[in-house]
This record gives sequence, C-alpha cells and structure tokens, in this order.
Amino acid sequence: MPLHLQRLADGSLCLAGMDEHWRHVLASVPALLTEPQSPAVRERLLPEPSKQAAINRDWRELIAPELEALWRANYELMAADLGRSEKDAGHRNCWRVVFPANHAAAWLSAINQARLVLGSRWDVTEEDMTRLIENLKPTERDHDIFLIHLLAHVEQLFIEVEEGSGQ
Repeated sequence: MPLHLQRLADGSLCLAGMDEHWRHVLASVPALLTEPQSPAVRERLLPEPSKQAAINRDWRELIAPELEALWRANYELMAADLGRSEKDAGHRNCWRVVFPANHAAAWLSAINQARLVLGSRWDVTEEDMTRLIENLKPTERDHDIFLIHLLAHVEQLFIEVEEGSGQ
C-alpha cells in the first residue's frame, strides 16, 4: 500500500501506508530539526533582512527567537502526532496516524524546514535535484538528496488533500 493522506468524515487527517521506511523518513524530520545547525544552515533558515546593522540586530534579538520557537512547536507537534501511530489493521506491516486537520500547517512547516536544512547542509543545487534518482550514489549527501525528494512527496500529499484532489 502506498503512503497516502486522506481527510476523514470527521475532518481529521489520516496518514496511512507507512511502512518501516516511511516511518523512519517521517521520524527523521523532528530528529533532524532538534540537532544543532551549522552557521550556514542557520543563515539559510534565518537570513538577515537588511544591510543595516541595527535592523539585523533587532531581527536576531526580537524576530528570530520567535520564529525558532514557532518552528520548534511545529516539529514537536509533528513528533507527538507520529508518536500516536498505530498498526493499520487492514494492511500488514503498515501504520497509520490520525491527527486534527489544523496540525497540517505544522507538519508542512516542519517538513519544509527539514528540506531546507538538508539542502543547506550540502549546498544542494537545482542540478542536484533534477538528477534521476537512479543516478544517486551511495553517499551521505545523495542519501539526503533522496530524503529531500521523499519529503517533497509527503508535502505534495498535504497539498492535494487541501486542494480536495487527495484521497
């Protein structure tokens, strides 16, 4: 059974078709975001908004901590939802998780932030992202590029459900 997301009759969302590989991919998002990030990654996530030192100082002191707190709340919410995953009785070796629809924005934020962290960590280019999956090498960098693609697929599931074109 492929990974899929659907809106249930009560309005909640159900992510199902999670085999061990998908569970690992999804669990890697909160885990990745709790790691200390390099200065290059932090710069990508929180770029200075101005060439003026005073504005940048205010940004670092007032805005950046609030954004980081919001991001932390998002990936903690995702982790909590994933912690409620249960075996899918209808599909052998698969799990599912049901969560409130208003958690979707937190999931998307966490997944997108994880993709940005991975891309920044390796200075991933558009050329890297357009390589065929079959041409990826067994390196840590290409593993993370593959992970970026997998997370993009999950983001697409959320978008399709929001647009009403999902299952």
